[in-house]
Amino acid sequence: MDIKLIADNNWNDILAIQAKAYHEVDSETLDVLKSKQTASPETCFVCVSEQNEALGYLLAHPWGESEPPKLFVPLLDTINSQTLYLHDMAVSPYSKGQGIGRAMVAKLIEVAKAKGFKRITLVAIQGADSFWSSLGFKLIVGANISSTYGENAVFMEMEVVA
Repeated sequence: MDIKLIADNNWNDILAIQAKAYHEVDSETLDVLKSKQTASPETCFVCVSEQNEALGYLLAHPWGESEPPKLFVPLLDTINSQTLYLHDMAVSPYSKGQGIGRAMVAKLIEVAKAKGFKRITLVAIQGADSFWSSLGFKLIVGANISSTYGENAVFMEMEVVA
């Protein structure tokens, strides 16, 4: 298992993982996903097997707004911000339980610290807030979240301590 920056040949696997991971929201298009990587390539990862098959992926980018970005919209610009928004993370259903998600988040925290980010935010969907809580993310009470995230979405954050 190797966590590395996303290469062009990883995108088909990433799209397949995304399609299997989400049942409460629609999948995003390749252009939308790639816009996150274009904005911040050093905070977008793929975890691959020894055969270079994607087992999971993580897309994050700087975000300076108080509310999370809407889904299904390409990221056109990022501003200098001390906040890193974890847009999407998914693991192949065939690879669950191997610690891939935790390893990718650990890698993101390492990069965030090195780049001087002060916090990481995300929207937890499909009941994933318990997973994110186990990693140290805390609920942001009263957050305004776009309906594109589904009914039970919650905004969460983690302080990054250097």
